[in-house]
Amino acid sequence: MRNAMILVSVMLAIYLGWPLAFGGKQRGLETPAEARSLAATPVSVSKPVRTAALVAKPSAPARPESCYKRYQREVKLCTGATAAACKLGAADHWDMCEATGFWPN
Repeated sequence: MRNAMILVSVMLAIYLGWPLAFGGKQRGLETPAEARSLAATPVSVSKPVRTAALVAKPSAPARPESCYKRYQREVKLCTGATAAACKLGAADHWDMCEATGFWPN
């Protein structure tokens, strides 16, 4: 049993360490923030126009919904025979949101 655990540990170390040691394509998924920065197109700058509508102060940007608030909203939608599985999935998504800052799709 001890030899099997050593073998599994060595195999895991090789599997995880191979890309670090010898390079390789990156497996990580693109985050929504990275996707937005790649998709952004350059905007041409024009002369500023002064009108009464533009002089008014812009409103504050809307705050994104917190992970816990989203979790609560998702759990309220869980009903029926699969409610327990639905709540467990929502808890998993909440955990991922807390770790990454984005609610998984």
